[in-house]
Order: sequence, then C-alpha cells, then structure tokens
Amino acid sequence: MLDFVFVIVGLLCLVPLFILAKGQRKQVLAGALPRAVEIAASHGWVSPGRLMTYANLTERDAKDTLAEACRRGLLFQAEDGRYYVKQTSLNSEVSNP
Repeated sequence: MLDFVFVIVGLLCLVPLFILAKGQRKQVLAGALPRAVEIAASHGWVSPGRLMTYANLTERDAKDTLAEACRRGLLFQAEDGRYYVKQTSLNSEVSNP
C-alpha cells in the first residue's frame, strides 16, 4: 500500500514538470521561427545545423522550427535539404506571427 502512495505522489510531482517543459519548448520554438527566416534571408538559406549554431537550439528544436516555418509558408525546403525564403511571405508573416 505504501508503494502505491509513493507512485501516486511521484506522478503528482512529475506532471507539472512535464507541462512546464512543454510550455517552455513552445516559447523557444516561437522565438526561433523569426530567427530562422532572418538567417535564411541574410545568408540565402538555412539548415538545421546553421539554425542550431546561430539560435543556440538543439537539433530537434531546429528541425521542428524549420518544419513549422514551412507549414506557415515562410520557408520552403529544396531538394538539397536547405530551406529558402519564400519572397512573397517574408514581410507579412514575420512581422505579425
């Protein structure tokens, strides 16, 4: 019975930590999105590695940021694996996400 109580208390402590981590990750990705478009515009292209270097992100966060930028129509992925700016949406989407 005591083991069951410890499991329940442990879960009650861990759930808020997972929720907090998810919220922080969303903030990181939201902040990295304009940075990805800025890097692509200034250097001509951006890759997950370049975004990791310039925005201090993990590889997973960089890939997710670039995928989100593609979903929003800010960037497109070419056959070479690099991401390039879609010129028509650069000014409208980055300033008002």
